[in-house]
Amino acid sequence: MTFFEAISKLLKRKKINGYYEASSILTPKEKQSLIIGFSIIIIPIIICLLLLILN
Repeated sequence: MTFFEAISKLLKRKKINGYYEASSILTPKEKQSLIIGFSIIIIPIIICLLLLILN
């Protein structure tokens, strides 16, 4: 569930005077879950697109 929590935290955060609030900073675990989650989503899409282009 940290993947969805990290996405919601990214969508809700706001800049105040060029800085983010301390509660909206992502933890290392949330950053890691975002990287893994997006790689799970994006890599199959890229493979499908390459197969469609080559076919």
